[in-house]
Amino acid sequence: MQWSILITGGRVIDTFSGIDQVKDVAISGKTIDEIGTNLPKENADLHIDARGKIVTPGFIDLHVHNYTSRGNQPSVDSDTTNLAFGVTTALDAGTATPGEYPHYWESDIQNTKVRLYSLVRMPDPYGPTPSSVGEVQDLITSYDTLLGVKFHHSQKFSSLPLAREAADFGGGILMCEAYGAPIPQLLDWMNPGDILTHTFHAAFRFPIFDHRGQLWSKIWDAKERGVYLDIGHGARGFAFRTLEQAVAQGFKPDTISTDVHVGNIDGPVFDMPTTMSKMFTVGLSLNEIIDMSTRIPARALDQERELGSLAVGTVADVVISSIDQGEYTYMDVLHETRTSREKIVAETIVYSGNVYDGSHYDPVEMSHKHDAPPGFILTET
Repeated sequence: MQWSILITGGRVIDTFSGIDQVKDVAISGKTIDEIGTNLPKENADLHIDARGKIVTPGFIDLHVHNYTSRGNQPSVDSDTTNLAFGVTTALDAGTATPGEYPHYWESDIQNTKVRLYSLVRMPDPYGPTPSSVGEVQDLITSYDTLLGVKFHHSQKFSSLPLAREAADFGGGILMCEAYGAPIPQLLDWMNPGDILTHTFHAAFRFPIFDHRGQLWSKIWDAKERGVYLDIGHGARGFAFRTLEQAVAQGFKPDTISTDVHVGNIDGPVFDMPTTMSKMFTVGLSLNEIIDMSTRIPARALDQERELGSLAVGTVADVVISSIDQGEYTYMDVLHETRTSREKIVAETIVYSGNVYDGSHYDPVEMSHKHDAPPGFILTET
């Protein structure tokens, strides 16, 4: 047996398979071929020594914006901001409208190394470019990369029933932004498999807590019935104090995502490993963080048997990361900071059996202070 890639000596964390131990990972072509110990290096075209590192499935980011060919919009390049930082699969959260989607598919989705799925943003029914339920349904059933519909917080509430109907008729999912409407009312429209993003946002619109500071009962109900409660960091979508209050009540996120775009890529979001590392500050374990960034989002995409795992026969998406030790300061959308002794750094990325050797986005001066939520705390950085 001749493998294309052999990764040896790393701590393999694959929550789908229940593995957390030092193992070797052999790749043949585009798939995982074998997981074992002391696999012969001479049987591999490329040997990667992962001693002292963790080896995980490729990260899956359920909230990105990568429609760069449209111009004059908030998207960022997919490969240099996703794949370069370990995200081998991503979900574009409604950057394109139904009318724009064919162009987005042809110009962007077909020209990225990242496995890029997407949602369409349901236009306001009384806006300048409305779309019918039938039009959106036809799109969902015509493109295998299009998984459903996004309800954006800037839209009128009248578009939510249409988004729900289009997602249902097209056999897709619905993603809603948690500050798009009062949380209990919003969750009434969400079904098992749907995604609530920006769940732990700074409560400048509609908080996830009632007047007593307790999580709405409908938040618990939604989690129990299979709605995914997603981080969706973004420029306004994540506050440490909100997540800390929820965790104190025994409530944790299901998935970790960035909502990366031009307004936050230079801070405070930066990238997926940074967003994942922020979860250390609220007491989440490394295994929980990996689970929320691999297996669970793969299930949300209905790809749990193909992605988010290192099981034999699955797609060979692998990230080799270091867990740096020190004192690291992280910032949320309120410019509040927390520290952690750990930081996840994605070092080697394998996507569909290929080693990524492209460039990385290099952050410049943070502009987020101009776009932060009302009442944020400005600190020197």
